[in-house]
Amino acid sequence: MAKKIRKFFHRLGENRTLLLGVVFLAMFAVLIGRLFILQVVHGEEYADNFELQITKTRTLDSTRGNIYDRNGKLIAGNKVSYSVTIEDNGTYNTTKERILSLNAELYRLCKLIRANGDSIDTSTFPIEVDENGAFVFTGEEGTTRDRFRADIYGQKKIDDMTAEQKSSSAETLMTFLAGPDGFGLDAYSDDEKYAYSAKDFEEYGLPYQTDESGNAVLSLSNQERLEILVIRYKMKQTNYQKYVRVTVASGVSSNTTASIAENEDVLQGVSISEDSERVYYDGKYFSSLIGYTGQASSDELTELNEELKSQGKEETYSTESIVGKSGLEQYMETILQGTDGSEEIIVNNVGKELETVEGSLVEPKQGNNVYLSIDYDLQIAVYKILEQRIAGILKQYLSDVKSVDTSTLANTDAVPIPIYDVYNALIANSVIDINKFSDADASDTEKNLYVKFQQKQQQVFDTISNRLTGDNPPAYKDEDTQMQEYLTYICDDLLTNTLKVLKSDSIDTADETYKAWKNDQSISLKDYLNYAASQNWIDISQISTSGEYLDSEEIYQALTAYIIDYLKTDTGFSKLLYKYMLQEDTISGEDLCLVLYEQGVLSKEDELYQTMASGGLDAYTFMYRKIANLEITPAQLALAPCSASAVITDTTTGNVLACVSYPGYDNNRLTNNMDTDYYAKLSTDLSSPFFNKATQQK
Repeated sequence: MAKKIRKFFHRLGENRTLLLGVVFLAMFAVLIGRLFILQVVHGEEYADNFELQITKTRTLDSTRGNIYDRNGKLIAGNKVSYSVTIEDNGTYNTTKERILSLNAELYRLCKLIRANGDSIDTSTFPIEVDENGAFVFTGEEGTTRDRFRADIYGQKKIDDMTAEQKSSSAETLMTFLAGPDGFGLDAYSDDEKYAYSAKDFEEYGLPYQTDESGNAVLSLSNQERLEILVIRYKMKQTNYQKYVRVTVASGVSSNTTASIAENEDVLQGVSISEDSERVYYDGKYFSSLIGYTGQASSDELTELNEELKSQGKEETYSTESIVGKSGLEQYMETILQGTDGSEEIIVNNVGKELETVEGSLVEPKQGNNVYLSIDYDLQIAVYKILEQRIAGILKQYLSDVKSVDTSTLANTDAVPIPIYDVYNALIANSVIDINKFSDADASDTEKNLYVKFQQKQQQVFDTISNRLTGDNPPAYKDEDTQMQEYLTYICDDLLTNTLKVLKSDSIDTADETYKAWKNDQSISLKDYLNYAASQNWIDISQISTSGEYLDSEEIYQALTAYIIDYLKTDTGFSKLLYKYMLQEDTISGEDLCLVLYEQGVLSKEDELYQTMASGGLDAYTFMYRKIANLEITPAQLALAPCSASAVITDTTTGNVLACVSYPGYDNNRLTNNMDTDYYAKLSTDLSSPFFNKATQQK
């Protein structure tokens, strides 16, 4: 027997092919056996172990350093708050499933947050919904807005955009973001095969309605659209990296945190994070000096990380970083900014947190505290003294007249301030919001003012239309003062500065026609704009996106139509109309004084309200009293004088004890979740509160 076995192996050794076959067969048997053990015998056990092996690094936000005065009194500090965050940690079988899942979840999340009285953080997004429910840009036209447009269209450079893309309106951009090339809110694909159906919307819990063609259409308000698309845009900026959180809402209430916790099982990747909010104490008095913080822009991130790199430090700023935007907060950014910590946590295969990896915690470090030489109480006292002195000057020179001819004054150091300038200042500096006059809930006084405004507006528009399209309009110098101001506003403020339709860099200032308009004033605005069209001084892309060639006459026709249409909703031009309505006594100072109460600028608990409402007090006396007791401040009126500054130093050490710029602003409304309406008002405020008179003015 043994002999037969030896003979078999001898033959096997001689047949190499057979030998290799046996070896491979044996190895394959071992492999099959091992797979059976792994997948069948221990399959469930290993699956559970694999689920526990997914780890992620969580960033622990640091706290910004405090700012103190010379005596250790807190000027800028932090308080604990809670934010709602979301991260992309879901798993999806198809792109369509992913898009619908994300959009549906954000719809539910935003609805939940609003139901608890909180709001979605949209302050860093340069589009908002106006009072009419339309999408509009925030801020001014310029490079920042062009960069935003380029980001939306996926262009690396601003110059890479087409003319149509460069002139995109807020409405156009939001439509793009909601479409198949954006975030698929309205359409997953242009191909009908992949279009959303009623079944899709029902399955994911999205509201819809049926259009005239019987197609299912997503039914959301523009505010809901804005909130969802802003969050998607923030997530896009992180390139949908796994486990990178973006903030949805900051400083939320306990009701919101409880609701999020209750719905944790259906809100994939949503969590509540403990955060800190910047707090400024008596901010109005210190704002010009301290500044405020906000979410870092892409340019700021690049600059700050480069600064850290040049110092040999790690680049730690990210898209979620809060940085100083102005004042000492900005100047001392790298000193005040803390160092984020981190920890490793274990999650399962759907991203749910299971436990923290022991020993992985790196504690965040608070930023350095800063101690100033400023005396807290002295700073406030000096601010109040400046305000009182300016109000005293206004009160001293206030005169119950419509206007003053300064050429007749012997002493120009003591120019009277006409009371009509004060009335007009209430509108010109937006103390009174003229846009509220047309609201459904406007007061009788406001409605009456709006009716008179519409009559004046129609009259002026008829005249302007005649000047722009009629035969032989008068030269600018032959117009009356009122019409000259309207025409100047159209040419300089509107076409040149605001809309940039008239290209300043293209205009030949040595041209005789230009001189005739600008210097001699011997031609009409119609003649000037017609000539500008023929000389290619007009940027046609601003007023027409058709892409068709237009000759100079067609350009001018398009321009005049654009001007009239734009002026109908232009608040700046409306303010001019109210100015002349006051001068013509179409409206009265008494009307505007009552509106101060009706819009909440002054409290109706005021003892003078009933007297004013019954006609027992004239507007001049009323305004005199309100200015005297600082219920109406020099900053609100923005007349000359309306600003002041003071710097007080210790003569023995040179230390600055007070550095005051009047007027200031409430920097608490700009930090954390910015009040965009307040920021916009400050940006256009005629008293220039953002301008530090103590450090920037000669």
